[in-house]
Amino acid sequence: MTDQMKGVLMTTIGVLAIVPDSLLIRMIDAEIPVIAFWRSGFAGVVLLATVLLIYRRNAVGVVVRLRWSGAIYTVLMACATLLFVVAIEMTSVASTVFIVSTAPVFSAIISRLFLGERITGRMVWTIILSLVGVGVIAFGSVGEPAGQIFGKLAALGVALCLSASYTAARSARPFSMVPAAALSQLVLATTLLVFVEPWGLDRTSWIYAVLLGGFLVPLGAGLLAVGPRYITAAEVSLLLLLEAALAPVLVWLVLGEVPTAWVLAGGVFLLTVLAVSNWAGFREARQLVRASGRS
Repeated sequence: MTDQMKGVLMTTIGVLAIVPDSLLIRMIDAEIPVIAFWRSGFAGVVLLATVLLIYRRNAVGVVVRLRWSGAIYTVLMACATLLFVVAIEMTSVASTVFIVSTAPVFSAIISRLFLGERITGRMVWTIILSLVGVGVIAFGSVGEPAGQIFGKLAALGVALCLSASYTAARSARPFSMVPAAALSQLVLATTLLVFVEPWGLDRTSWIYAVLLGGFLVPLGAGLLAVGPRYITAAEVSLLLLLEAALAPVLVWLVLGEVPTAWVLAGGVFLLTVLAVSNWAGFREARQLVRASGRS
């Protein structure tokens, strides 16, 4: 199997693992902080065990080497995790995943501001058109209850936190951020434990929580951390759009949640823009590889 096939396979499985995330969050019968606690707590324990298994005695040293980049990544990912649960519980799944899918767009802007990375012409039109798509979704919120609007703002917060965490990860490129990802989940769970009494789940909710935090989230996070080592960022971004496309369909089939016309129109427009942009980026990367091969 070629490296290309390995990367595509691992990334695809990682994306498919997180597709049921929003559905299972909805199906756990508990308050938002309790759901976030168990999702992050189980995931943090599994990821930490994986880090200890891989790095063993060097695990602490690996975390220390990440320095400020690791600390920023840890805090931002913890915030993104909590806000994602808030968004899923307070607004439609479609609105949440469509808005969160704009994270790479904001990442380009933040990387320009803090790392001095160039924004290409392709990214300029991607940013502009993506904001139009988000604007259509937001326009559909006019007249909605305050909770729905707050949920969409939480989803936007997820996109911003993710994009900033990606920039922190890029600033520490030689090092893996998997240890920081494990730490972020444990930090969030520990913080929430101060404010919640998480033990009152019913049997069905326990099953969903273990499946989500103990298996699907760590599997997705792990594969999405390894897959991009073999394929380009554009290919990763294309595959990540699967989650934004499939998660609302899954929730619709199981829970009967149908997106509003505005959310659907804005989401389809947004995913189309991102897909075209990422496909163009993929072609550009391929052409560069071929050119370097000929030289």
